[in-house]
Amino acid sequence: MSYFRKIHLVNIFILTFSAFFFSCSSEDTEPTACSVQWATELQDEINALQQAAITHGQTQTNASCENLRTAARAYLDALRPYGSCQALTGQSRTDWQNAVAEAEQQIDDLDCEIEA
Repeated sequence: MSYFRKIHLVNIFILTFSAFFFSCSSEDTEPTACSVQWATELQDEINALQQAAITHGQTQTNASCENLRTAARAYLDALRPYGSCQALTGQSRTDWQNAVAEAEQQIDDLDCEIEA
């Protein structure tokens, strides 16, 4: 998988999920995983994913690919609770679930067997 394809996948992760979470509100007084500040709340995971993608793009090794896969999974795992947002209904919920499933598949399909 080329460097640009991998960077493109990372950008798809970030952009796809951002579209779905802006519909969630934080009006409830109870703490929930339904916040318009999700990007701030997940900043560590986003930064780790971006850095892993950049590093792998610069030095394509099995280890850097595995780090990219690990960072992508960590981001997706941190993102999952936001799927419980009560404002995420109907087609938006279906789209979110499909985006998560697609992201999981892309992570699973990431080929980290890099020839030296």
